[in-house]
Amino acid sequence: MIKSLKKYVMKIVASKPTITRKELEGVLDCLIQDNLASGSVVKQFEQALSTTIGLKYALATNSIYGAYHCIFSALGITAGDEVIIPSYFDAAPLKACHVVGAIPVLVDIAENCYHPSIENIQGAITQKTKAIVIGHTFGFPAQLDLNDSAIPCILDISHAIGMDAGELFDTAPSFAVASFAPSMMITTEMGGMIFTNNSRYFSYIRDIRNGMPREHIAGFEYCMSDVHAAMGINQLLKLKDFVKRRRYIARIYYDALSKTHHSTFYAFSEHFTYQVFPVLFDAQPDIVDKYFKKNAIEIYHPIDVPLHQYMKLRNLDFPHSDRLSKKLFSLPMYPALTKREIEKVARIVTMLA
Repeated sequence: MIKSLKKYVMKIVASKPTITRKELEGVLDCLIQDNLASGSVVKQFEQALSTTIGLKYALATNSIYGAYHCIFSALGITAGDEVIIPSYFDAAPLKACHVVGAIPVLVDIAENCYHPSIENIQGAITQKTKAIVIGHTFGFPAQLDLNDSAIPCILDISHAIGMDAGELFDTAPSFAVASFAPSMMITTEMGGMIFTNNSRYFSYIRDIRNGMPREHIAGFEYCMSDVHAAMGINQLLKLKDFVKRRRYIARIYYDALSKTHHSTFYAFSEHFTYQVFPVLFDAQPDIVDKYFKKNAIEIYHPIDVPLHQYMKLRNLDFPHSDRLSKKLFSLPMYPALTKREIEKVARIVTMLA
């Protein structure tokens, strides 16, 4: 008797990079030419992104954590200084605070928003505050006016590369920073970049990133390699297409959500980059998780551990960050999703009562 075979269903993953032959050829060229260190390809990548972003100087690093560490060092942040960071945020600036001895001052995000309010940030400022970290989380503009503050602002644009320059910066921040992890708008597999218009900051960070001692800093080893930069250059060439594709997918998902009781905080906009597609489902999180697993679709909490939990602070003091970490999911969102996969995700969303 021939045993019946259970039909194999390919899972739709939540996130993956879009890698093509061009990226492979760029990396192979570096390997053939023995360009493994940080050299001309990194400089080419820095110049291209500087032009794209609209800030004068760009410095590539081998990690987003390294980028924050360099920035904190350039600002002279040391033990006892305070850095304001949203709790609903990536952990990289928190790690950099721990290394330099700074005190992270966490603020909750506003209700029905992915960013803190200006009032929350202003209420956290003290005489010890040396920097404010904010970001265009998930590709939605933060829209925080900090122009009147003399405190340096570090804007994380990891989720917003590809956004129009006018939306990216109301005015130029002291620093912008970006991650190129596999789930970001473009990827170098690992790495980050620092942007600034300040020539003094640029010179200082360039030196310490390259391992040169400056003042009380011995120097770091945070250089990006040419191999990683080669991938980034070819990713950057397709950035407009990547963003266009993400917006196309988002429009389909919005249409599906309109037929349900599920929600998301912002209406569709051609100004957003949709690094993820966040949804608050009208059902308990465990039920939602099981439902999508049953249908071979991977969803996830884009930020599952808010920073205040790492610091063992009370959830009651960060209610909005705590709520989103538990209830907010992202649907699959990346340019390589096929038409059939997008339609399946949309259909499954509408069927979740």
